[in-house]
Amino acid sequence: MKLKCLAVIAVLVLASSAALAQKSYAFGFLGPDGAFQYCNYEAFTTGGTNNFYLQGYDVLSACPNSSHSSASIAGTAITVPSAWAMVRGNAYAYADAIFDAYSGTYTGEQWFVITKTAPTKLKFGNYSWVAYYGFFGYEFLGGYGFLTTNIPSAAAKSTNNRSTISGLGVAQGKAMLGKRLAK
Repeated sequence: MKLKCLAVIAVLVLASSAALAQKSYAFGFLGPDGAFQYCNYEAFTTGGTNNFYLQGYDVLSACPNSSHSSASIAGTAITVPSAWAMVRGNAYAYADAIFDAYSGTYTGEQWFVITKTAPTKLKFGNYSWVAYYGFFGYEFLGGYGFLTTNIPSAAAKSTNNRSTISGLGVAQGKAMLGKRLAK
């Protein structure tokens, strides 16, 4: 009986310590000038040993042309060592299903984001998010900028109608790919 009680206590302690280790975040996306705010935002939780994983949503509820209100995101903690990287140091890298959620169908397009877990000062080269657009095995810089604690609301639909993927799509990707292959 004592062994069974000890096992139950151990499981409860481990479960509560794992739950305490989780951290939740929600950030809006600002453009590289720090002035324009996109209609979508990231809302995620980190957890696991040393908060190594990320799971959450790219929230599209304030984006007027989105087929779904959110796109799932999943990723892991990383350290970006390069002094030339758009986002440097400790961050999270995640895959984002925004293209499929926005269009309401499978697109084959990929959105890969590297994000900090706190806004950075609005200073050129000190960005807190960067996204890459991929399709057919090719990847291009899709966007970058700063994080903000200001979260867009559905009421903002009429004033801000551009998501972080606005302007990107297969046509633009094919044009970029054509330029790359022509070199």
